[in-house]
Amino acid sequence: KAVKNKKPDEVEGLGMSFDQMAARIVEQMDELKRQDQVRRDMVAQVSHDLRTPLASLHGYLETLQLKNGALSAGQRKEYIAIALRHSERLTRLVAELFELAKLDAPDKRLNTEPFSIAELVQDVVQEFQLKARQRGVHLHHERSHGVPFVSADIGLIERALENLLDNALEHSKPGDSIRITLSSESTGVPVQVTDSGPGIAAAAP
Repeated sequence: KAVKNKKPDEVEGLGMSFDQMAARIVEQMDELKRQDQVRRDMVAQVSHDLRTPLASLHGYLETLQLKNGALSAGQRKEYIAIALRHSERLTRLVAELFELAKLDAPDKRLNTEPFSIAELVQDVVQEFQLKARQRGVHLHHERSHGVPFVSADIGLIERALENLLDNALEHSKPGDSIRITLSSESTGVPVQVTDSGPGIAAAAP
């Protein structure tokens, strides 16, 4: 006669249920830890990004205060416009921090939209011109004709450009130069930041 498979008795069934429940709890705990780490990383990144516009805003306002009489009307207008742009940037970053504080799942969603990458690069370069002049560093950008609009998260692209320029300036000496090159290709719009600083040492083997 064929021997039928025995069904687990009540104790075995209860043990299996506990094992499954324990496995689900471990998975949920791991997911909570992952989400908490993502939240911490994002808050740390946004907090770091606050420093660049804050420092630039302070620099332009300080220049307006100390050299107001020596500045032309055009220079004062330009400095005020740049300071206002940094103030708006700070407002957006602070709003991001508040949003992160309210999120249960802090997964970053990209807010893509079409925009002129050429105008964004020009604005970011303008933001750093004062800091570059104060350090004796030549900062300029080049772009090819007919650079098209791109579809991306403008806030993240702006943040990346600011971090690259801020790092380049931090490691540049008087007389060094920083150049941003913007070109157009069939696959996209490459943006290249180059400088004459010491660079990053190759990792040891």
